[in-house]
Amino acid sequence: MTPACVPHPRFGENASLLPRASAIAAVLLLVSAPPVASAHLERPTTFPDPARGSVPRFRTGGPSLVVCKTDSRARIVALPAKLRRRNLALLPRCAFSHIQAAVKAARNGTRILVLPGVYREEPSRAAPSPDPACLHLLVAAPFGPRMVPGYRYQRECPNDQNLIAIVGDSDFDGVCDDKCNIQIEGTARRRDVVIEGDRRRLNIIRADRADGIALRNFTLQYSDFNNIYVIETNGFRIANVTSRWSREYGVLTFTADHGLYDHVTTYGNGDSGVYPGSGPEGHCRRYGIEIRNVDSYGNNLGLAGTAGNGLWIHDSRFHHNAGGLGFDSLNPGHPGMPQDCTKIERNRIYSNNLNVFSAAHKANCRLPILDRNPRVVCPTTPTPVGTGLALAGGNRNLVRNNWIYDNWRWGVLQFWVPPALRGDPKAPTYDTSNGNRYIANHLGVTPSGRRAPNGVDFWWDEEGRGNCWSRNVGYRGRKPTSDPGKLPSCPRGSKFHPPKREKFAFLIACSAWNPITNPDPPGCTWLGLPPRPR
Repeated sequence: MTPACVPHPRFGENASLLPRASAIAAVLLLVSAPPVASAHLERPTTFPDPARGSVPRFRTGGPSLVVCKTDSRARIVALPAKLRRRNLALLPRCAFSHIQAAVKAARNGTRILVLPGVYREEPSRAAPSPDPACLHLLVAAPFGPRMVPGYRYQRECPNDQNLIAIVGDSDFDGVCDDKCNIQIEGTARRRDVVIEGDRRRLNIIRADRADGIALRNFTLQYSDFNNIYVIETNGFRIANVTSRWSREYGVLTFTADHGLYDHVTTYGNGDSGVYPGSGPEGHCRRYGIEIRNVDSYGNNLGLAGTAGNGLWIHDSRFHHNAGGLGFDSLNPGHPGMPQDCTKIERNRIYSNNLNVFSAAHKANCRLPILDRNPRVVCPTTPTPVGTGLALAGGNRNLVRNNWIYDNWRWGVLQFWVPPALRGDPKAPTYDTSNGNRYIANHLGVTPSGRRAPNGVDFWWDEEGRGNCWSRNVGYRGRKPTSDPGKLPSCPRGSKFHPPKREKFAFLIACSAWNPITNPDPPGCTWLGLPPRPR
């Protein structure tokens, strides 16, 4: 796999910055060399116990700590009356000027109330990185030769990679016992509380084995990798949050369970707005993470997830990205392969035609990271501009009752990924792209009934068993466009067939993409805006 970014000057679980070959990029690798590493290079992780967790509720009572800045009073007096009264009442209790300091003082079940202001977490920025005190706590990555910070590293040096770290397993048994059920909330509107990264630390907020973490009512911006990162955590809630201008991910969860994304707005991120990777292993018996009322736009990808399993994604909007949603079974070292059992329903997936590979973007992205305009998206994975939804090696996913329109290349893209590319050469060759169902979706038409065609509504490489399409309709009830022209109907679906190699051979050229050394691979047609469908 070709490096997607300039090598990071520091080690870290994400520091290699090699491409997280997203669902939409996976086809580029089907006939090229096996990947060397993945962008989301994390320590070995395990899933939380599915029998013991739950999605936390936001609390309005109980022990609390108050955080403020020197200009909080001036900001408070400009608030609407009800918010002004509440914040003025809290102001005399302010005991911290940095959120991390309040986290350090918090006990289980503490609410951390953050008054209006801009929080740059200067003491965390000044922490050594890498920290010599923790170099002996590096562990082997689950795939490849790299050494990465282990959990003990995060516990003992929490601000090496993170501005705000909630690290909750004090006895190292894999279960939270310290800093559990922490709630961090802005006390006004989300725009009134801004937590700002320095574009050097990988993560702004890291919740690591922090069961019961609840985050709401604030804006995050300018991380080097993740604005919010939740890992190995059983029970989380992220609500009324705006996450923008991360160099990679707006919100990322990994080997977490019993979670909820709710009313999250995310834009301007170099990989994806939200990334529920290595989702909970429900195997179609349950959905462990719910994603609702998300508005993800202006990113390279609206939503992406290697091994994005057990998700229920509904009543959300993914629009004006380069690509809308993508799931894959590709990257080595991601638990939960192959991807399966996500339900995608009642979403609007539209106008994903943002050309983040344009000349203006390239000029900015060739600069050193800290010299770039951080509000201009620098893509970190090659994405076929104009794609609504992509399943690269996913199984038994249900896609129903969505509005998918005005994506100029493909409305929905599905293709096979061989197991060797996820580092599992002993698995059956054709163990992916099976049993996916597309039911009662609206293609090429807006909810108001206006015609807004996709380039092709459904594109399939014709591999796999049990894939089916039924009751999908186009503009004025017409049959959706597809390649192949006839798609197997539900419930029986497709009989097994290997992939049509000629259907992806023309995409091989894009595998050489590199944003610095090869931003325009000869013969690659993905990295530009396709013609608008007629």
